[in-house]
Amino acid sequence: MNARLLILLPLCLVTPSCDKAKALVDKAKESATASVTPSDKAPTGPSVRDLTAAEFESFIASPGRLMVVDFHADWCSPCKTLGPVMERVAGEFPGKVYIGKIDIDQAGDLPGKEGVSGIPDVRLYRDGKLVDKFVGAIDSGRIRELFEKHSAGITVEAGAEAEAPPAAAQPIQPMKKDWLPPAWSAADGLKRAAWRGPACGRASPGDRRS
Repeated sequence: MNARLLILLPLCLVTPSCDKAKALVDKAKESATASVTPSDKAPTGPSVRDLTAAEFESFIASPGRLMVVDFHADWCSPCKTLGPVMERVAGEFPGKVYIGKIDIDQAGDLPGKEGVSGIPDVRLYRDGKLVDKFVGAIDSGRIRELFEKHSAGITVEAGAEAEAPPAAAQPIQPMKKDWLPPAWSAADGLKRAAWRGPACGRASPGDRRS
């Protein structure tokens, strides 16, 4: 649960005015669950991902980046040799080169439509246009040359190379026995402790209707 909610919820137990505490909790919930509007700008996140056939067109059309599609299969030995090498070289171009891996056994008729006749079959795209391709395993030097050539002119905003890791959650400390909200004094705490009002969300005996 959101740490802010854990701080606000105890107020409902010690504050006579529950409506205000509930309003604060509701506001915190809305803030925690607010959705993020998806962006149609250049991709961010991991530089290597698995693709389905349905994602192929949108992936290669990503603007302002070099999008690489690797048609492969689990049973293909050269694919297993090329994959790690290509992924390692892509890591030298953070925010510029993205690799999408398509398993031909899971891609329906897409490989046939794209003319894939041997694997690994690697295609390089800029703004939806095929700019280069190769078939078979090649060395890291040749891969680097291709990536450098076709990513030339791509600029990456500062901080956009990779998503920042989430901040570590702060441990929740147990509440002290004599804890009071910052605006209350110790004297206020004693007065409120002596007051025996209704519990939050419950009516007092005098308010109940027969």
